[in-house]
Amino acid sequence: MNVLYICRVSEYQARGNQIDIPKNIGIEFFNVPQSYIEKAKNIEVNICHINDLQSFVSIEIQPATNLRWSSKLNTFLEDNGDRLSEGDLLVFEKLGRSFCVRCIKKADSKYAPLVELMDKDEKHMLLSGNFDNQPTDTTSISQLHRPFITAIKSKPFLLLAGISGTGKSRIVRELARACWDKDSEEYEAQKPRNFEMIQVKPNWHDSSELIGYVSRVSGTPVFVAGDFLKFVAKAWEEPEVPYFLCLDEMNLAPVEQYFAEFLSVVESRKANDNGEIMTDPILKKSKEDWYRVLTSELTDDEEVRNQFLEDGICIPQNLIVIGTVNMDETTFSFSRKVLDRAMTIEMNEVDLNGGLTECHENIGKLGTEELIGTAVEGKDVYTAYREVCDKAIAYLQKVNAVLEGTPFKIAYRTRNEVLLYVVNNLPYNQIEGEDESVYKDEFVIARALDEITSMKILSRIEGDESKVSKDFLEKLRQTIKEGLETVFDELFEEDEDGVYTSVSLTKLDEMTARLDSGYTSFWS
Repeated sequence: MNVLYICRVSEYQARGNQIDIPKNIGIEFFNVPQSYIEKAKNIEVNICHINDLQSFVSIEIQPATNLRWSSKLNTFLEDNGDRLSEGDLLVFEKLGRSFCVRCIKKADSKYAPLVELMDKDEKHMLLSGNFDNQPTDTTSISQLHRPFITAIKSKPFLLLAGISGTGKSRIVRELARACWDKDSEEYEAQKPRNFEMIQVKPNWHDSSELIGYVSRVSGTPVFVAGDFLKFVAKAWEEPEVPYFLCLDEMNLAPVEQYFAEFLSVVESRKANDNGEIMTDPILKKSKEDWYRVLTSELTDDEEVRNQFLEDGICIPQNLIVIGTVNMDETTFSFSRKVLDRAMTIEMNEVDLNGGLTECHENIGKLGTEELIGTAVEGKDVYTAYREVCDKAIAYLQKVNAVLEGTPFKIAYRTRNEVLLYVVNNLPYNQIEGEDESVYKDEFVIARALDEITSMKILSRIEGDESKVSKDFLEKLRQTIKEGLETVFDELFEEDEDGVYTSVSLTKLDEMTARLDSGYTSFWS
């Protein structure tokens, strides 16, 4: 549920001219009577819900808020004035404590109904609702990196599994780098400021190294903050920028022990009426003096500090946690508690010709639209994408029928994440290398279901022949294949690009072969 302001670009603004701050922002932008501005009253703005585009109610906007909106507007006009046309719509989206601006051109399908509403009401308006929050142009995004991007948007907690040396930790750094313009200082930096790597130690058995602990050695209680908590505070200070935390060699220690607080808090994510995804605090507020001192040490931003003092320290919407995973005799296996809460992507493919000509990954420019989701549960997308969601649910029901009576049966959490992943993949229908060609929607849905089956269902299956028989795996394979073909009947037919390679069916073949040793697992 994002909060959006919509305004129509005037001929004056289309020339890149700015609006005076702060007085005229209310008059020129919100159509607020000048007397309201002069008397510093709160400003009433119309509000409607994007899902019905019908009903209006009135809300109040504090005058101080206008200053922040107007600053963002003026920056946008200055940078983009040459690309604006009179009559274009500007969409101002609230992300945490910050605001983003984008333009809806007249050719956009959303343009006409919004203009009709604005003409009917004769005012600018505030829309409260999920305005898709989907990227409008995905042609520049690398198809190789699409699963990472859409998985992050569906659930900002990933596990990257694979053999050593495949670039798991490097891809996290490169995703963070892709959030900056190529000619910027942060893009060229060895370590962009929105990236942090923490090496997990084998002796970690609680969260003291990551989050911190209260020390009483000096007699006066002092909180010693861990690197994770420090990075959380940095992310709160810059909510419009995705922040990436990489836990390197994540399973060198028991994840359920040293990361217990995060595993609990990440499941408390809820979208509020302002479009912000909130969590329970990972560090609860305290009346003790050490907590007051801690907040001042973590941030110089008074607004962030006051939030910490009032609510505790919660996980910000723009924080993305990615753990790299190796499976060998020195590491711990993952419990279902961890796997249920994470998206798992395997990185075993190696291109020995890759990385020889470029310093950085060619991912494409990433931002909040590509990486920061505003939907947390299936219900957040079901109304807007009912037909797509129904196809995904029908597929899951068939798969779950095979999993019935096993500990691998999926429930609501997995259902929700499957729906989010499929919906978040819908904009990525461009055929790479062909500017004017797009995939059929049915293919995009089937491809997403194939990938999420491996991420969320197969990753939980493990055991000896008493739990996981070859007959079970074969039946599951057949059900998945038929289910995907039901969504798109041409999926496995040969075309000019060859035959589609299914991620989940390939993994199931590996798991079946591995069962010859008496035990099988998703994890190599």
